[in-house]
Amino acid sequence: MNVEQLKEIAASGNIQALEGAWLEAMTENAPASEMAAVLEALVAAERLDSAETLGWMLLAEKIEKAPPVEALEAAKLVVAAVPISDQLRHQAAELYHQVYPRHAHLQALLEASGLLSGQSPRRAFRTLDTCLSIHEGSYLANRFDGRVIRIQRYDQAAGEFEAAPPNSPPLRLEPKSLADEFEPVSDTDFRVLAHHRPEELRKLLEDDPSAVLIGICQMAGGEIDSTALKDRLVPTHIPAGQWSDWWSRARAAANRCRHLSLTDRNPIVVTYHPQGVTLEEEMAAAAQAAKTPMEHLAVLRQYARQARERKLRIDPKFAAAVTGLLVNQANAFKARRPVDALAASLALQFAAELGLAIEGQFPSPQEILASAAHPDQVVAQIDDASLLPAALDALAARPDAAAQLEALLYLAPASELDEVAQRSTIADGGEGLTRATAAALADPRKHLELFLWLWKGPAKPPPNLPGKVELLGRLLTSLQDMENDWEAPSAKRKAFHQRIRNAISAADYASFRQAAAEMNEGVAATVKRALERTEGLAEAVQAETMNILRERFFNLFVKTRIEPWLDDNALWTTEKSLHRRQDELKELTEVKMLANSRAIGAAAARGDLSENAEWKFAVEERNLLQARAAKIQEELAKARVIRPENMPANSVGIGSKVLLRRMSDGQEIELGFLGPWDSDPENRVYAYQTPLALDLMGKRLGEVLRLKIDGREDEYCIEKLSPAV
Repeated sequence: MNVEQLKEIAASGNIQALEGAWLEAMTENAPASEMAAVLEALVAAERLDSAETLGWMLLAEKIEKAPPVEALEAAKLVVAAVPISDQLRHQAAELYHQVYPRHAHLQALLEASGLLSGQSPRRAFRTLDTCLSIHEGSYLANRFDGRVIRIQRYDQAAGEFEAAPPNSPPLRLEPKSLADEFEPVSDTDFRVLAHHRPEELRKLLEDDPSAVLIGICQMAGGEIDSTALKDRLVPTHIPAGQWSDWWSRARAAANRCRHLSLTDRNPIVVTYHPQGVTLEEEMAAAAQAAKTPMEHLAVLRQYARQARERKLRIDPKFAAAVTGLLVNQANAFKARRPVDALAASLALQFAAELGLAIEGQFPSPQEILASAAHPDQVVAQIDDASLLPAALDALAARPDAAAQLEALLYLAPASELDEVAQRSTIADGGEGLTRATAAALADPRKHLELFLWLWKGPAKPPPNLPGKVELLGRLLTSLQDMENDWEAPSAKRKAFHQRIRNAISAADYASFRQAAAEMNEGVAATVKRALERTEGLAEAVQAETMNILRERFFNLFVKTRIEPWLDDNALWTTEKSLHRRQDELKELTEVKMLANSRAIGAAAARGDLSENAEWKFAVEERNLLQARAAKIQEELAKARVIRPENMPANSVGIGSKVLLRRMSDGQEIELGFLGPWDSDPENRVYAYQTPLALDLMGKRLGEVLRLKIDGREDEYCIEKLSPAV
C-alpha cells in the first residue's frame, strides 16, 4: 500500500483500518520518510494519540531490527512528525546515547539542544548533529556569508564552543547558535584553504590542481561549471593571463582523478564523487543518452580517449554494450536508412581498430553501398571526416566506382574534396574531375562547395585551373548574382554569403593575398571597384581585402578631390525622393515580383512551355522586373542626401537655388538644382547632371557667364544664391 492511500485512510478517521495498513507497510519495509508523512497527516487531523502510537510501533520495529544509526535516523523523522510526544523525544535521546556512547559532552549538548525541553525537533536535531560531529580542530562554514571558523574547544562550564575565525579575535558560540549559523566542512574545502591555509592553497594550485577542484566542488555543493570556477579563482588566486594554462593542467589532472568527472559540453561542469567513480560510471549517462550511430561512436571515442589519458584498461563489458547497439543498427537500418547503417558499420570498424571485440554479424560498408540506390548520396551524408576514407574505400569497391566518385565531387563539402578528388582521379584518370571543375567554373552558385575548394587551392590542382584573380572575379560575380536573385529564399542567400565570406577570409585571407600578388594595377582597380559595389561581404571582410590591396597598390587609394557633381560613386537626392525610391523598390520586390512569381507558376502548370505564351510573357516580365530592381538597388547604394548645411554659401552647388539676371534686358530667372529623382523642369528644378546645371556648378556669386536657357543663348549674372531644400 502506498503512502497516499495511507494518508487517505488517516484523513478518513478509520484508525482500525489504518493500523492494519500501517503494519502491512512496516512488513514491506516502507521508507521511514513516507511513513512519517502519514504521521504528519494524522497530526494535522488532530489524531495525536494515534500518531504517537503508530510512531512507537515504527520506532520499536527499527530499534529491534536495525543498527542504532539507522534507528536514530527513523527516530528523527518520527519525532519531527509527532513533535508533541515526550516519550518519542526521550527514545530519540536514548538512541543518541547508543550512537555516541563515548562522547564527553553528549549530555550537556542534549540539554543545550532543547530536544527534551520542547525545542522544535528539526532545530534540536540540527544542533545535536552539528555539535556531535565536530571536535577540536574542526572547521565550520557560515551558512550565509561563507566565513570559516576553526573549533578550539567546548567549554562545558559555560556551555559554549570557542572558535577561531581567521585574522579575528576568538569567537564564543552556544550550541544552538553555532548550528543555526554554521555547518561542518572538510579540511580540504576550498574555503578552509583560502581562509586558514593560504600557503597550502598556493602550493596545491601549482602542484595538485585536482585537489583544488575537489575543494571548490565541496564548497559549491558537489559540482561547479568552468565559468563559475574562473570567477572564483581569477584574479584573486590566479592571474588572468595564467588562467588558460592552469585550466588545461587542471582538466588533465581531473581526468586522472577517480573522484572527479568532467562533461564535454561548454561550460564544462566539474563534479566531485566522494566515494570515487570509475570511467565506466562517468560514461554511463552519455552511453544511455546516445541514440544515433554517430552518437554511439562519439561515446566510444570519448571512452577510448579517456582510458588512454588515464592509462586504464578498456572494460570489454562497457564497450560491448555500445558496439552491440551499433550491430543492431547496422542490421536494422540497411534497407530503410542506408546512411545510418553505413555510419553504424563504419563506427564498428573504428571499434575493431581499437581492439574491441564485436559480437554478432553485421553488414560491411561495401555491402551497404552495394545495395543502396544512390550510394554517392549516402557517402555524402556521412558528416564525420574521419570516417570518409573507409567510406570511400567501400564506394571504390563498386563496379561503377568512377561514376559514383565523380557524382560525389558535386555533393561533398569543400573540406573533404581533396580526398574525393584523389579517389576519383585514381578511378578514371582524372576525366570526372576535369568535368566537375569545368562545371564549377561555369556556375559557381550551383556548385559552390566545389568552387570554394578550387578557390582555396586543392592539394593536387586539376589541369587548366585558372589563376586566383579569375577565380576571385567569378566568386564576386556569383555573390552579386545571388544578391540580385529575388526568387532565392532569404535563408539560402544568407548561407551563401556566409560561405563566401568564410572562404575569402580563411587562413588570414591566404587565397585573396595570392590573387593580389597576381594582379597588375589595372586589374587591382577593377577588383577594388567590384569589392566596393559587391553586397553580401561583411564590413570586416571588405575592409581587410581593401587593406591587402592598399599594401600593394597604394596609388589606387590616393584620393584626388572630386567635386560632388562629378563623383560617379555618389547620387545626390532629397530625403523625400530617397524614401520614394525605397518605396518603389519595396513595391517591386514584395508585390510585383511575388505576383509575377505566382503568374509563372500558374502558367507553367498549364503544360507545354514551348507553346505557352502566358509563361513566356511572365518570364519576360520577371527579367524586366529583376533588371529594374537591380538598377534601383545600385542607385540606392550610391544615394547621398542633400542637406542645406552642406551647400556652399558663395558658389553654385548641388541643392542651390540660383537667381540669374539676363544681361541684355535685366529679366530675372530662378533655377533650382537637385537630384535626378527630384527633377521638375516645368517648375525650373533641374537634375544636377544636366548640361545647364553642369555649366553653373562651382560658379561664384556675381559671376557672369553665357548660358542657353529656354532655347535662347545669352549672358547671365548670378545675382543671388539660396538653398533649394
